[in-house]
Amino acid sequence: MKTVIYLDVLLLTNFLAAYFLLLATAAFSGLRTRFGRLVLGSLVAALSSLILFVPEQPYPVQLLYKIATALLITAVAFGCSNKLRLLTAACWYAALNIALAGLVLLVILHTGTKILQTGNLTVYLRISPLLLVVLSGVCCVAVEIAIRFLERRKPATQTVGLELELADMLIHLRATLDTGCHLTDPITCLPVLVVSFPDAKNRLPQSVREYLSSWFAGNSPGEPPAGIKLRVIPCKTAAQRSLLPGFAVNNIGLITPNGILALGRSAVAFAPQSFGSDSYEALYGNDFL
Repeated sequence: MKTVIYLDVLLLTNFLAAYFLLLATAAFSGLRTRFGRLVLGSLVAALSSLILFVPEQPYPVQLLYKIATALLITAVAFGCSNKLRLLTAACWYAALNIALAGLVLLVILHTGTKILQTGNLTVYLRISPLLLVVLSGVCCVAVEIAIRFLERRKPATQTVGLELELADMLIHLRATLDTGCHLTDPITCLPVLVVSFPDAKNRLPQSVREYLSSWFAGNSPGEPPAGIKLRVIPCKTAAQRSLLPGFAVNNIGLITPNGILALGRSAVAFAPQSFGSDSYEALYGNDFL
């Protein structure tokens, strides 16, 4: 028995299925993209299914093709400026494709259909194209529900109060633990407190605000405020490498019910972006407290 495959149905079905899977990939990997990029990524995914009509290739070639198309689809949909995020998105996209295949096989086992066609690690199953699109949508909805459920169960952020003196002004900040924060002062090699400049701006002395505003605007800030020693803190994130402006401080104190506990830390660094929370303005690592 031969399977007749209609090219237009194949492309349209794969396009719609890929669109839902890319939406789910964006939700899982925390990536944002434009509608146009999702459409282009879905189009690339639909075209990649044409490998089904190509003569059978050696297994390494088939595997390489699958890996390359997954990377290409996610690169088109989400961009490729960050290689680690691209790899994460590609892995989620592949995993969701496998999950969708599992749903389809489950339907086949319940319906008893035995008609399928394979080629170059691509499988064509004789089920309703509408059903395949619906199952793709089910995958996407399941991801959204799971993420919302996990967000509700996320434990409340624990913050601590910190006190430091900057430009003869006593400053109080709220800080939370960030296990990925490992910044150190290049001079003393002690861990550094990272402060969001937009979040803590109104708590800083005017001279410090003006200096940091000029720094982040890309202008020459000139000499640091009187009595303050500048520190340039190397910072490496998943997205980029940068140098954060910071200042040496005599001491950072932990605010406790019994008073101020001196931590002896020697510097604070300022980040140009907001941390997106009203509960804290600073981050510290495991080795800070």
